[in-house]
Amino acid sequence: MVHQNELKDKIAAAAKTEEADLILKNGKIIDVFTLSLYEADVAIKNGYIVGIGSYEEAKEVVELNGQYISPAFIDGHVHIESAMVPPEEFAKIVVPRGVTTVMADPHEIANVGGLNAVQYMVNASKDLPLDVKIMAPSCVPATSFENNGADLTINDIDLLFQNKEVHGLGEVMDYPAVLSGDESMLQKLNIAKKNGAGIDGHAAGLNEDGLNAYMTAGIRNDHEAVTAEEGLARLRRGMYLLMREGTAAKDVEALLPILTTANARRCVFSTDDKHLDDIVEKGSIDASIRLAIQHGVEPLQAIQMASLNAAECFGLKEKGAIAPGYEANVLIVSHLENLEIEQVFVRGEKVAEAGQLITELRHQVDPPLSLTDSVRLRDFTFESLALPLEKGKKANIIRTKPGSIITEHLKEEVDVEDGLFKSSVEKQLLKQVVVERHHNLGHVGVGIVQGIPLKEGAIVSTVAHDSHNIVACGVDDKSLYTAITHVRDIRGGIAVIKGDEILASLPLELAGLMSLKPFEEVYARLKKIDRALEEIGFEGGWNPFITLSFLALPVIPALKLTDRGLFDVTNFTHIGIQE
Repeated sequence: MVHQNELKDKIAAAAKTEEADLILKNGKIIDVFTLSLYEADVAIKNGYIVGIGSYEEAKEVVELNGQYISPAFIDGHVHIESAMVPPEEFAKIVVPRGVTTVMADPHEIANVGGLNAVQYMVNASKDLPLDVKIMAPSCVPATSFENNGADLTINDIDLLFQNKEVHGLGEVMDYPAVLSGDESMLQKLNIAKKNGAGIDGHAAGLNEDGLNAYMTAGIRNDHEAVTAEEGLARLRRGMYLLMREGTAAKDVEALLPILTTANARRCVFSTDDKHLDDIVEKGSIDASIRLAIQHGVEPLQAIQMASLNAAECFGLKEKGAIAPGYEANVLIVSHLENLEIEQVFVRGEKVAEAGQLITELRHQVDPPLSLTDSVRLRDFTFESLALPLEKGKKANIIRTKPGSIITEHLKEEVDVEDGLFKSSVEKQLLKQVVVERHHNLGHVGVGIVQGIPLKEGAIVSTVAHDSHNIVACGVDDKSLYTAITHVRDIRGGIAVIKGDEILASLPLELAGLMSLKPFEEVYARLKKIDRALEEIGFEGGWNPFITLSFLALPVIPALKLTDRGLFDVTNFTHIGIQE
């Protein structure tokens, strides 16, 4: 048996009766078991660490001269689609930053294309230097209060598990279904349990009773804690706390005050949703580690959270440490506090150096036609943008907060002219529009949002969690109309518009979520979009497109807009603009 022979070879290399493939010599090992450093060589055979100590015989020896040897990092929860590139390009960005394993939930693209979309992500994630553990999306559609592109049925989820193509059940966002014991939800939970798989949580805004129900249902981790109190409530119930640091939701700093040496082993880092430019400029999980260190967490503790803790949380028994029998996913690090990653090894092969991927990747997997022709918009008229209001009567308004995907429900009077809502740049009261784009239904939701500081024009995106309809926000209807018809014409994307002028645009032809271009080209276009935002008066140092993309998500409090209208998340019901 080949497997048995490989094991025999590894044991022989460990016992020094056969030479190793690679020796990392004279390095300082970051021991995540004891949170200590010690000097030793690391011997690697057949992609696994086989020895720690003094080793001489190997096909290749890398002299480290006292540099640190760290386990590679694991992202506890990520939607690759949020980086706006497919898995092949995503690997090029995150692997040089030390992330060699990700727990990836493809529910974004599943909401557009269903089982075919998940299968595409499975195929596109194979044979990469990045180990992509696909989680079966549990809530597609996320709710019944909006229109998405496709369903992922119980039979679909069962099939993914039967074919061994998923690692677990993705984030359970439909918490009302869990709390009510909904039969369909119970079947999904039991499919995961039957396969011995983990179940990811999404306990946004849940009280203690809700958390109790989640744990009883078998959900053992959550990335939606946004305050220290919420984080502690999860830890006390035995959950792994996934400290999220994405582009819109930045929760690490708020959660770190509860971190102690006693509870740190139950804490893991995740990015959830992070834009490509954010990863390129600041990093992925490595950025979370640096942030934790800046706020007083010991470097070895932070690295433990990003490696061993994450591996144990998700049952990855051969990942997360520098020790015999573990996969040789290894980082060579200098300047521990700044976490400067010099080299990255995946299963014993050097794949990145000096921040660049040096191994050649296979060609991208071709997506199905249904995913590259996913913007189906029935005749859209200028008149559908009108928002009739009664003067002198308070309106329900979505109030945004930079750096948070949670909104507030505001009630106040707004400007009305000729019986229609009029935007106010001074008060940052703008029009928001959500247009159904999957089935030619002709649905258009129109509402009011406060907190996106545009002086003129509009911004638009086909990235609108989780149903991914067209979402736009703007000062005037002309700009909004141009924006919406533009992303229709380019088969999905994001854009900055002024009047009838397209200032900058990024086509996202893959499901309206991702570009099939090299990540460098996507990054360059994002920089042009940043400059276009300045041209229409945006100021604030944060990304309005990430905020915009979550304004249509009716499972995150408190008020959102879907293609069916304004949605009160607290009471789980649609409401009028004025009542």
